[in-house]
Amino acid sequence: MRSDRRPRLTEALRRYIKDARLAGIADAVLVDGSYVTAKAEPNDIDLILVLRTDFDLSTDMHPMEYNVQSKRAVRKRYGFDVLPAVEGSKTYEEYVRLFSQIRRDDPEHQSGQPAKGLLRIGL
Repeated sequence: MRSDRRPRLTEALRRYIKDARLAGIADAVLVDGSYVTAKAEPNDIDLILVLRTDFDLSTDMHPMEYNVQSKRAVRKRYGFDVLPAVEGSKTYEEYVRLFSQIRRDDPEHQSGQPAKGLLRIGL
């Protein structure tokens, strides 16, 4: 019997994307985690929030901006793990490399490929 886990994750992702668009600090979201696999019962969604190149993390943020990029706030509000990074930065490249790795210890993720693609949703 299937649970409602995937539909609940989908609805939370829709809310997050809507809020990220409204915040206006990012160009895209990269989606990973078991949600983007063929697993019938995904455990999670992991995100890279691709910040605009002109967004300054050192300035005071409005609550909406904070709520979509803060790891703690995103975990509490949406149930996701988020890694914010400016596109093209060293941090961004490290996160993409991390998310692109194929888990060799999970039989459901076996592949002959050296890396996997990521789902990119433009904002």
